[in-house]
Amino acid sequence: MDRRAFVAAAAVSGLGLSAGCLGGTLEDVTSVSATPAIVSSTALETADYEYQGTREVIETETVAGQPIEATNYASEYTRTIDALAGLFGDETPAAGVFGVATTPQIGFLDTQLNPISDMSNSELIGRVQNQYDEFTIDDRVVERRTAEPFGQPVSVETFPGTATHASIGEVEIFVDVAQLTSEGDHLVLVGVAPDIQRLQREDEVDRIDTLIDGVEHGDDLDREDGDVELVEE
Repeated sequence: MDRRAFVAAAAVSGLGLSAGCLGGTLEDVTSVSATPAIVSSTALETADYEYQGTREVIETETVAGQPIEATNYASEYTRTIDALAGLFGDETPAAGVFGVATTPQIGFLDTQLNPISDMSNSELIGRVQNQYDEFTIDDRVVERRTAEPFGQPVSVETFPGTATHASIGEVEIFVDVAQLTSEGDHLVLVGVAPDIQRLQREDEVDRIDTLIDGVEHGDDLDREDGDVELVEE
């Protein structure tokens, strides 16, 4: 099980561009690119998470008969605590995983050509789950709350699920999902945490909300505060 892979996939899995009836309006477009988003170092310190790098995901789709290369980014963060090590054999597992992915928005008049931006959180979870046998995630929302990235209120929805780990079998998890737009990009924020007695759910919610509120993107991104480090798949 690779929870970091899940977090990245939650935003970039199945990314495609659909032309609809736009015809030749995109004939001069050959590539589109999102801008990476990261979490501020202050938020990371408060939430006790560590930056694991940013992955670049490039996909090519055909729109109106023309190939378009779309560049997406997924920044990943983890939190580990030694108290959980005994549950997972010799490894020290991630007590929490958080990811923020950016995908480019293309619009013409009132039409957006990024299908992810039209998906509900439940639809996004279902699409990702189809690609990962290790996860079973209920599309039932068990909690809704509000976070404020960039100072704007954003709905965060929580889904229950299970993840299969090689050492101990199934582990119950919570998956938090939020979506928003920023400076021409669509952002998907995903947090995954195990639902076990050694972790207080309220504390994990506070950590995830701190990370969401600490997201930086575009002109809001302070590269001196936490530069983007591209890593391989």
